[in-house]
Amino acid sequence: ITSPAITLIVAAASILIIQQTLWLGIEGQCKEPREISKLNLSVTYDLPHFVSNTPVQKLLVFNGSVYVGATNKLTALSEDLKKTHEYKTGPVHEGPRCSACEGCRDQPPNANNTSMALLMETYYDPELFSCGTVGNGVCSRHLLEDGELDVEVNCLGSHNKDGSRYVAGPAGTQIVNVEVGGVVRFFVANSEPLNSSLPSSSRLHHTISIRKMWETQDRFEFVSEHSYMDLTPGLHGNYPLHYIYSFQSGAYVYFLTVQREGGTSKAFHTRIVRMCSSDLELLHYVEMPFECIYSEKGRRKRSTQMVFNILQAAHVAKAGNDLRRDMDLKEEDDVLFAAFARSKPDSPEPTASSTVCVISVAEINSFFKDFIQKGHTKPLYHLSGTEMKPFNEGEHCFPLPLSTSFGCGKHEKGYRLEVTRTHPRKDWFNGRFRNVLLTSIAVVPMQDHTVATLGTADGRIIQVVVSRFGNTEPHVDFLLDTRPVSSEVAVLSPERPDASLLLVTGNKVSKVPVIGPGCEHLWNCSTCLLAPAFMGCGWCRNRNLCTRSPQCAASHWSQDSCPLLITKVFPAAAPLKGHTNITICGKNFGFSKKDRFDGKLIEVDVAGAKCKMTKKDSTDMIKHH
Repeated sequence: ITSPAITLIVAAASILIIQQTLWLGIEGQCKEPREISKLNLSVTYDLPHFVSNTPVQKLLVFNGSVYVGATNKLTALSEDLKKTHEYKTGPVHEGPRCSACEGCRDQPPNANNTSMALLMETYYDPELFSCGTVGNGVCSRHLLEDGELDVEVNCLGSHNKDGSRYVAGPAGTQIVNVEVGGVVRFFVANSEPLNSSLPSSSRLHHTISIRKMWETQDRFEFVSEHSYMDLTPGLHGNYPLHYIYSFQSGAYVYFLTVQREGGTSKAFHTRIVRMCSSDLELLHYVEMPFECIYSEKGRRKRSTQMVFNILQAAHVAKAGNDLRRDMDLKEEDDVLFAAFARSKPDSPEPTASSTVCVISVAEINSFFKDFIQKGHTKPLYHLSGTEMKPFNEGEHCFPLPLSTSFGCGKHEKGYRLEVTRTHPRKDWFNGRFRNVLLTSIAVVPMQDHTVATLGTADGRIIQVVVSRFGNTEPHVDFLLDTRPVSSEVAVLSPERPDASLLLVTGNKVSKVPVIGPGCEHLWNCSTCLLAPAFMGCGWCRNRNLCTRSPQCAASHWSQDSCPLLITKVFPAAAPLKGHTNITICGKNFGFSKKDRFDGKLIEVDVAGAKCKMTKKDSTDMIKHH
């Protein structure tokens, strides 16, 4: 038998039967080992990292520099996560008579400053905006020069008269900054906690708002009372609202929330919120339910549908060529990748059961348009604000002509609606993560593939190719930390082959390559060589280990073939007359990188004569005559 070059010579005519499995078992004669994972889950990797002495909340990448927002400090790092500069943001002394921007400098510190938002704005200058919990959520502007953070720092809270200085709420904030027509807008969404003890009269932060930044870059303003909405006063403390993720795509700004399904419901679900990025007032506001489902087939072909209702993390990115073709997307289309969990009953608390759903932003907009035109809407229940005439007429709660436009033009009618229907998305990984709590997701195109990096509640990192029709088994699964992986992620150099993800666990920021941290966790040859090509893995024969080429001598490293291992041949003796069946046990018989048995890779010589191979019963069994 040769595979690639081993010959077994039998003195007389014989028949050899070979079955291609990890350990070949023929008619019960070869012992098959118990099923084992293709990945060695105990392998760990020493990755570049930065450790702060306080918890890390926010990350931002700009021009090759990494900015880390942590409690009481803002740190600038190089691409290899070496500290280049640090700016102290706290602790400070806070009190009713203290300045929002300066606190009470002559008093001892009594409040830590937790980082709530980091944003980059480049319309005027390269400016980093940092918003924290002190000063009731005011933001500071850092003019960036040579990576230094203290060249010019301004607090955007000294001159405001309308309350727009109070940006970041204490329960969590999502901010999207957009420049349209020479005007920089900050779209801000503040989460609302459950059982809040803060009286309505003391609330300084609007739930959803749009701020205009002055050209002087030292203050914000609301252009009118129509620039914000708040949680309806009677719902404070009883209607938790958690903004998970935000992004801008095309003409719109989007927020993703977890909230109650309705006014009388105790159940929770996820919604997509959409606004026009050109608006300075909340003129075009709509929400739509968003859920992910997994259908598990039963023994009698009946399927049980499981609803994954609460979003844990999300990421908007471009798709690689293969996924773009699968989804019939254009090259410029944005795609939303969302990690969901099943919640405990009537609770926003997740269970260890997750799914990942994928939808293009164009498809999201199509659903919005379709549901609104068909009248599947109603007025907002949980948000209220100063009303304008178009919002009160109720005309959008009925079917509208197909020609009705819901664009963002100057003459478009306003609307503030919630959609009453949903179009559930199916889990792209067919229940693979139904026993895992996913806490983060980041997606980067790599060659023709689309690679998702998933973080878990128990500190593991899973990398998997997102594909509608191809293999969706994880090719990386390793322990990054004993702490949960935060939903706060950043992508470093996404256009380069050495693109990396920056992931947060507690006070630590780790750099994980998109191509994977290494190959050592692929613990057998076939798994090694069948891994995605962009990983650069090969089998090191003298080390009996999967590695990248620099870790192995060139003469021993292969990406094309696996060494044939014969563990048993029986019977050990046969009559000279021949006509004896000979069974060979081993692995890597007929291995091919197409992940299927290839009989052309096996040669059998009997008494010097090459045998003719024929298939028998299945592609996993062959017979030689």
